[in-house]
Amino acid sequence: MKFSIDRRYLQDKLSTAARAVSPFSPLPALSGILIDVREDRIVFTGSDSNVAIQTAITPGEMNRLQIESTGSVCVESKYILDIVRKLDCDTVGMELMDYTLVRLTTENGTFNINSSSADEYPFIDFSRPQGHFVLSPDEFRQIVSSTAFACSDKDSRPVLSGVNFRIAGNELHCSGTDTYRLARKTLQLNQDQTFDITISARTLNEVMKSLSDSDSIDIFADRRKIQFVFGKTIIQSRLLDGTFPPVDRIIPTEFVSRLTVDTQELFRAIDRTNFMKNDNVHLIKLDCSEQAVRIKVRAAEIGNSDERLKNASWTGEPMSVTLNGSYVLDALKALKGEQTEFAFSGQLKPIRIMDTEDASTLMVVVPVRSFD
Repeated sequence: MKFSIDRRYLQDKLSTAARAVSPFSPLPALSGILIDVREDRIVFTGSDSNVAIQTAITPGEMNRLQIESTGSVCVESKYILDIVRKLDCDTVGMELMDYTLVRLTTENGTFNINSSSADEYPFIDFSRPQGHFVLSPDEFRQIVSSTAFACSDKDSRPVLSGVNFRIAGNELHCSGTDTYRLARKTLQLNQDQTFDITISARTLNEVMKSLSDSDSIDIFADRRKIQFVFGKTIIQSRLLDGTFPPVDRIIPTEFVSRLTVDTQELFRAIDRTNFMKNDNVHLIKLDCSEQAVRIKVRAAEIGNSDERLKNASWTGEPMSVTLNGSYVLDALKALKGEQTEFAFSGQLKPIRIMDTEDASTLMVVVPVRSFD
């Protein structure tokens, strides 16, 4: 195995594969990156046994890739990346000296890295599932930024740590929830499909980090795994086990009051009091009437605040509602419009939050019972 390549291109491919590598993997070989040099390309693979990333590079004018001989080796991820990142050169050569010694060569010197035989790297099945749909990079980013933040970070219900993708006909509903809040993004597809799968939020974030603006994303899925294919990269993940809760039931459809606010004004007002927490929870009280909309915060050991929103309108009976301020901030970050509508079904019933000009994204938060 021997080749030379532009250092920046090598670093980019190693970094992409390394995103799937975990230092806590149960198999020692999975702490490394499998480098497979073929006659017409080099394939880099990284995995933690749940997520696998495979990316390739082929000879081109910009990457200066020249393949002299084929072969494969497994190199410790953190070592190879650290060296390649810090090399002060334009072109670097890589050669397998024997079965486990990798030599990096530059015009100024050589670096030898003890590695592992490629035979020790576990087989990863990258066969393509039959189910298929396509998203643009912008659509995918909208889905992740609008839903992944609401997923649970607890291990008690693994299915809640992911985003549910449900397709009926040509409509894609993507939902994330931790049972205290819900975030949903709806998109129209160009083809009819039937899907109901839940994808780890971590996987979705890794895909988003690896995307370029020019690549459409081919998504292949079955009951066990999902593949995201774009450019010369495949990101594959196991699907989360379990039944995703029927979140349609908690989205309110009948309302007694509505609040329309300037999105940024409300965000700044809540963010200003983010340090006022009780037991590390930031609770805010919305006091709403047709005369005024006020945000009140009280933290026993820190202080309190009372602020009136200048650009807010309320319709309906007066109401006071206590909410988790962090949940509201997350929802407002995900909504891109200038104005946001809060629709209320009752004192302690779930609240629907939407951009007034974009019905494709909605949030639901559950009020907190207040005793003050």
